[in-house]
Amino acid sequence: MANIVDYLAWRGDLTFAERPFNDVDNIILSTLSYLDFSGIVPGPGEGAVTLAQASSLVLEETEGNVDLRVRSLAKLDPNLLVKLSTSRRFGNILLHDCVDRLDVTKSLQFAALQMDVTPERTYVSFRGTDSTLVGWRENFMLSFTITEAQREALTYLEVALAEARSHGRKVYVGGHSKGGNLALFAALSCPADLQEVIERVWNNDGPGISHKIISIRPQKVFGDRYKKIVPSYDMVGIIFEHDSDPRSVVASSATGALQHDPFTWKVLPCGIEELDDLSMESKIMRSALKTWLENVSLEERAVLVDQFFGALEASGAHTLFEVTESFKSMKTVLSAMGEMDSSTKELLMSLAGSIVAKTMDVAASSALHVAQAAFEELTKRPDKETEALP
Repeated sequence: MANIVDYLAWRGDLTFAERPFNDVDNIILSTLSYLDFSGIVPGPGEGAVTLAQASSLVLEETEGNVDLRVRSLAKLDPNLLVKLSTSRRFGNILLHDCVDRLDVTKSLQFAALQMDVTPERTYVSFRGTDSTLVGWRENFMLSFTITEAQREALTYLEVALAEARSHGRKVYVGGHSKGGNLALFAALSCPADLQEVIERVWNNDGPGISHKIISIRPQKVFGDRYKKIVPSYDMVGIIFEHDSDPRSVVASSATGALQHDPFTWKVLPCGIEELDDLSMESKIMRSALKTWLENVSLEERAVLVDQFFGALEASGAHTLFEVTESFKSMKTVLSAMGEMDSSTKELLMSLAGSIVAKTMDVAASSALHVAQAAFEELTKRPDKETEALP
């Protein structure tokens, strides 16, 4: 049942020289960008502060209620910051080049942070989706276009890689949820000479990239320098995942969609606790989404996203919490959804139908397998009357 907080108790006293950077270190640093370090960590070209200094300021300002500065749906344990700031492994990491941008007019939600893990290695962490409707609209826009956040991520990474190269440094790139997608997109899209500076790319339960947007696969460019980590009940990382894409399935202490939270992932002293495969529910959803997306054009996806989020925004809400916190908001949203044009409603129905069909296929296949096994067992049994003869 150990998680990343427990990992700090095991490895916090060991430097990266004593125990090399691993998957769990990546998970910790990818989630760290969910903290709003604005006004604490310097922006581009403005210097750096240690993780210990930044953590201390966050804890002091929030009086221990770090949720005030967390920009995600997940809860960030303040105990994590305490352990990070006092550990030999993470306390002296230098944080710099902090950016945080939100632009409703451009459907843009983007934040990133750089952390110098050692004198030779920098980790570039891209923030995943926060609770804003702008951020979630942009998540869905990944299905039909290159988003503003992806463009920002590419520009940010190119600058980071060029700076690292000028100082003879290598770079780790990672993120969780949408941040994993940004890490992958930016790494795949930057020039080949800069890609050589990248030592490893981590996509921590983030969507893949539609082959209609980028056809080249990450393993073609990075080989084993690319790693995708997903929980067994995966509802996010399966999006735009190709059959040939490598993945590592991590065990989780949670159930259902809550497994998306990296704080529920089970870890070991030197890595993650891996499982053999995804859950059956995740496989059904993956297959249904793949079938549905193959039959829906980019234009149809754009209309669906526009009308769906238009309905959510009709309530006057700016975050998912505001949509769900009052009956009045939900009533307005449902009313707006009822006014969607028939083609959009048909798209939603076709997705629901695809999921139901895949579920029934699996159930029928399972029932057939059980029936066949029972029949085989019966045919193997000797006839009881024959057995009774002397």
